[in-house]
Amino acid sequence: MTLSDDIPDAELSARSSLSDKIYTELRVALMSGYYEPGDRLNIRKISQLSQTSPTPVREAVMQLVREGALELKTGYQPRVPVLSPEAYLRILEVRVPLERMATVLATMQVTTAMLEELRAMDRDFIAAERGNEWKAAMNHNRAFHFCIYRASGNEVLVRTIENLWLLTGPLVGRQYVETIHRASDAALHGQIVDALDRRAPHEASDLVVHDLRYGARVILERMRAAGTRRKPRAAEAVAS
Repeated sequence: MTLSDDIPDAELSARSSLSDKIYTELRVALMSGYYEPGDRLNIRKISQLSQTSPTPVREAVMQLVREGALELKTGYQPRVPVLSPEAYLRILEVRVPLERMATVLATMQVTTAMLEELRAMDRDFIAAERGNEWKAAMNHNRAFHFCIYRASGNEVLVRTIENLWLLTGPLVGRQYVETIHRASDAALHGQIVDALDRRAPHEASDLVVHDLRYGARVILERMRAAGTRRKPRAAEAVAS
């Protein structure tokens, strides 16, 4: 088994070198919540899992450090950053309009094949949640959303959204079980697909943003309950 077992081939095909392939695998793993805040990445173990030498893994990790997805201090293994509520809200402020824009653009490009793919992803997502397979559910959720965003046809927009998911994925992964039990609407993905099928851009984008904000509220409640600092008043409207 390798890191890429749960990653669609399309997400790996754009990168050819070994270090780039491992970089993509780690990037998707972070976005999908396989790693949680504070987790340390053991380069040797990852190289064994990827059946390669430590060198390409180290190169991939350093790229993620440069992007802010990992932290590295002298003498320590690379670590997943721990976000404060303020940092999470700043990222959320940017995600909301970008993911809305990507959904609106995607609505204009919908195909029958895409709708069928989204419905299959939604079935996999629901099955994973019902089976208490939380990491798999997060991966299916990520695949569902980015199937929509990639349909926008705007690679710059998609890459920017990916970079933001890269920063929040570990936090969502830690909170996911509580978030889905309290905030998940089992029919929401289906409603998004139906809106796309009707070519209703505003309805589809409203549902995507609702999905994002609803889960964010629960995450922030739990962060505050755990004793983290209170978020700034100016940012509270983003999660409301």
